[in-house]
This record gives sequence, structure tokens and C-alpha cells, in this order.
Amino acid sequence: MLNVYIILPVLFYAGYTDFKSRAISNKVSIILVTTGIIEIAFFSQYFRVTVAERLAVGLLFLFVFLIIYKINPNISGGGDLKLLSSAGFCLGFDMFYVLFFGCITGIAYALIIRRKGERLRAISVPMGTCVAVGAFIFVIFNFVFN
Repeated sequence: MLNVYIILPVLFYAGYTDFKSRAISNKVSIILVTTGIIEIAFFSQYFRVTVAERLAVGLLFLFVFLIIYKINPNISGGGDLKLLSSAGFCLGFDMFYVLFFGCITGIAYALIIRRKGERLRAISVPMGTCVAVGAFIFVIFNFVFN
């Protein structure tokens, strides 16, 4: 849970740049993976389990979104792929909660900016911004309910 607080500013930066220019810097992914490695090395009680969990979640997000990207590059960009896989490595299983809240944020965003007669599939949603807001909501929920 500590790493969610640490990477929140990085995710907000990625969300801001994704919202403004629809591009996510490679530096964000490097910072997230480095943070994950430092957290595993210095703060992990169960080293092997933590490494296996982080690698499994990071690779799962990498392969799933890589398949989505290869099927239709208009659905999700390469920056989203980098951000989600590196955040999955950094957060482990908490990434599923972040993605859940991020998806709810994305649906709400699409419904708010939707114009009359426009198909919901035609709306471009900045996934980096939604992941950043999802991480923030996850932190709030953990603070309130723990």
C-alpha cells in the first residue's frame, strides 16, 4: 500500500500529459518499475512471493493490452500499454482495484462528454488520466475503510 502513495504523483503526471497531449512519457514507466524494484528490495518481507506476484501482474497487463493493441491500435495506445504494465509491476494485485476504479472513471468521463447522437464507442478516453484518478480513489477507499 505504501507504493500507491509513492507513485500517485507519477500517475498524476502521466494522467495530465495523457489528457493534454494523448502521450505518456517513457520516463513514467521507468520511474514506476524502479519504484517497484526498490520497494521489493528494501520493504518486502516475502521476497520471492512479492517478485512472482509483481511479475505475474505486470506481464498479465502487458500481454492483455498488447493483444488489444495489436487487434485495434485505435482502442488503446502504446503509452497506455506501458503505463498499465509498469504500474501492474509496481502495485501487484492492488492494480486490479486501481484498474476497476479507473474503468468506472473512464465510463463516467465518456458519458459526461458524450454528445447527442454520438456512439459511446467513438469517444476517446485518456486511459492514463483514468488510471491516475482510479489510484486516487483506491487510496481514498483504503483510508476510509481501513
